[in-house]
Amino acid sequence: MFSKPFLLQPRTVKETGNRKTVLDEPYTLFPDKDALLLKDFPVRVSVGDPLYKQSSGSVLSPVNGIASLEHSEEGSKIRIVQDGNFIGSKPWIPKVLKKEEVLEPMDRLGLVSLDFPEHSLLSYFKSRQKTSLIILAPFTRTQDVDYLPELRKNSECHTRFLEVLKFLFPEAQIRDYISDLKSPVKNYTYPWGIPEYFISQTEKLPFSKIKEILYLGPETLYNLYRALFADFPFIEREIALYFLGKNGGLRKADSTVRIRNGQSLKFLFEEYGPKYSNFTLNSFYEKNPVRDIKKGFYWDIRQNYSLVFLTKHDSGRREFPCVECGECSYNCPTQANPMALVSSFGNFNSSLCMECGICTFLCPSTISLRNKIRTWKEANHGF
Repeated sequence: MFSKPFLLQPRTVKETGNRKTVLDEPYTLFPDKDALLLKDFPVRVSVGDPLYKQSSGSVLSPVNGIASLEHSEEGSKIRIVQDGNFIGSKPWIPKVLKKEEVLEPMDRLGLVSLDFPEHSLLSYFKSRQKTSLIILAPFTRTQDVDYLPELRKNSECHTRFLEVLKFLFPEAQIRDYISDLKSPVKNYTYPWGIPEYFISQTEKLPFSKIKEILYLGPETLYNLYRALFADFPFIEREIALYFLGKNGGLRKADSTVRIRNGQSLKFLFEEYGPKYSNFTLNSFYEKNPVRDIKKGFYWDIRQNYSLVFLTKHDSGRREFPCVECGECSYNCPTQANPMALVSSFGNFNSSLCMECGICTFLCPSTISLRNKIRTWKEANHGF
């Protein structure tokens, strides 16, 4: 009855040359409202110095420079004027790890669970102390960047981490899709990178079980290994660039861009601005605001992982009544039947819905089904 999930097939666009990555304008960070400042500003900082702590963990200085604190109606921000070398990553050096050598760097080096970015990696590990299942998954949520080649190239580091995992969680079964188990699908298709979907398909477990499993995706592992085996802080992220043209054609840059936390995107806007006037962030299946490149933007490595340039944007788009085409339910990967929320077509099965956004993406009436799903869950289950 149901087809396979809808999949975008972006083409590849060639790079236009080397980019400038050391900028002449301040790095700018925006702490959460309840963040605890760890410095008396203004202050000189070095790469990796802790600046503030919030629910997702410690946020570190991405560069050497002078950091100052500014207040405005929009909130507080920390601006850092770089005045030192742009320190890059180091080679990974395999070593035997002890328990404290795994947990201590998670906090000191500001690591986040990039599978569940609202959690620091240390707090995520501590919340899974009694887990009976550990999954080392092969896909990121949208697989914009493939981290498996780098992880497999450093297989000895991966082996060392597995050894300490067995020590930390002696009763847990480890399902290793990085170096041991075969990938469940030959080629990645969305939504295989969503943790709930991955465990439902590979382990035949309900979505709710994800709260009991220690789930580590390849990007989380990549940044963890940089910390454990190169003592490199979580201050930057590899991002993919997409380009959406006038005719709706989608292209993807053939290489990623490494952007530091709080870095201005001015250098990219100057490069692509003549052709693309707007941009948006992250997945096509999420509802992210469309922004004007003239207004600038500072990157947040905890929230953002890809950048989409747009030739044009129809700001006047509005929702229309459901035409009962069935695209949303027909393409739902879990058969949750989202169409039931806007028509009389059966019942909506909330326990099968992971809010992947495919239904919203495909709706010809531009109905935000994901918003309706979240409203329904809050009203009926307190989700």
